[in-house]
Amino acid sequence: MNVKRMAPALSLACIVLAFAGCGSGEAPAGEQGVEPAADTLPLSIPAPQVLDGFLIATPEQVREWQEENVDFALVDARDTIQYAREHIVGAINIPYIEIRAGALLPPRDRRVVVYCSSETCPISQYAYEALDRLGYEEIYDMRAGLQGWKDAGLPTVFGADSAVESR
Repeated sequence: MNVKRMAPALSLACIVLAFAGCGSGEAPAGEQGVEPAADTLPLSIPAPQVLDGFLIATPEQVREWQEENVDFALVDARDTIQYAREHIVGAINIPYIEIRAGALLPPRDRRVVVYCSSETCPISQYAYEALDRLGYEEIYDMRAGLQGWKDAGLPTVFGADSAVESR
């Protein structure tokens, strides 16, 4: 018997046997009528939105976290002049350039939400990437920025004094 001549036939037989049980359309014995398990994640927990590889938080979601006293750092990644002009209530100012340089930052295991001026401003994305490189575990980009926050009718602070709010 010539093994070289039989190799193609043996290969074909192995392929046929491998696919014989696939896609038969019948459930294995004892499993007929069993439906696949439903998703067990409660509907009250929304799946995080991901855009271009970034976890996205909406202004409404961030405000909800604030009202529910969820532990997170809201980081305004704009420069100090923009922050002093107007920022979101409860935000701390860590300009992107300082984040990149490894400034005094929140603990790495703390949830961090970064934002900048508006949806077209890339600074929050840069800050997100820098925090990711630094090993932060839970980072969100509030892509809508300060403008999206204001468009949602949420309060901001004018000046460096966090006591002066506006709606």
